Amino acid sequence: MIRVILIDIDNTLLDFERCAEGAMRQGFSSFGIPYRPDMFPVFTRTNNALWAAVEQGTLTRPELHRIRWGLIFDQLGIRQDGERFEQCFYANLSDSHDMIDGARELLEHLFSRYTLCAASNAPEAQQCQRLRRAGLLPFFQEVFTSEKIGCSKPGREFFDYCLTALDCPKDQAAIIGDSLSADIRGGQDFGIRTCWYNPGRAPCPPDVRPDDIVDDLRKIAQIF
Repeated sequence: MIRVILIDIDNTLLDFERCAEGAMRQGFSSFGIPYRPDMFPVFTRTNNALWAAVEQGTLTRPELHRIRWGLIFDQLGIRQDGERFEQCFYANLSDSHDMIDGARELLEHLFSRYTLCAASNAPEAQQCQRLRRAGLLPFFQEVFTSEKIGCSKPGREFFDYCLTALDCPKDQAAIIGDSLSADIRGGQDFGIRTCWYNPGRAPCPPDVRPDDIVDDLRKIAQIF
C-alpha cells in the first residue's frame, strides 16, 4: 500500500515554460534587450541540454548557472554579461509560480491520504519560494532537492535519501513527474511506483515502463 508520494515540481505542478519565459522577458526588459518570441526556444534547447548533463553527472548546478546565459546569448548574437544576467533571471524565476492546470486539485485530493513530498533538482530556496507563492507549500511534509541531498534525480542516492528520511520502504512509495529520465526512469531503477505525467502524449521508449501514465493531473485521483 502506498504511503508516501514524491512529486516533481517543474512541468508537473508549476508551468516552467510560462515561468521561464516570463522571467526571460522581465530580464530582457531590465537589461534593455529587445525580446522576440522566437528567442525562447533557444533558451529551452540550451537549458534542457544543460539539465540533462546535470542528471548525467557531467555538469554541476553551479556550472549550469555560470554558463547558461552566456551560451544562450552567443546563439542569439547578444553581447551581454551572461553571469550577471543569470542573477536577474534567477531572481525573476524565483518569484514565478504559474501552475499547471489541476495541480491544486491534485494536491487537495492526495493531502489527506498520503505523505506528500516535493522532489526537485532545482535550487531549494527558489523552489520553496515558488511553491509558497503558489500557495502549494503547506501540502508538503518535506521539499527534497538535489542541493540539499548532494546528488540529483535520477540517482539512486537521491531516492534513498528521501525514503530513509521518511522511514518508508520502497513498496510504500511512489513518484509523480513529467521527466522520463529524472522521475520515471529514476523511480523505476530505484524500485518505487511511477506515475508519468505526459500531457503531450509523447511515446514511451521500450526500456522505460511507467506504472501509470496520465495526460491530465486530475486523472491521478483515479489512481491514488
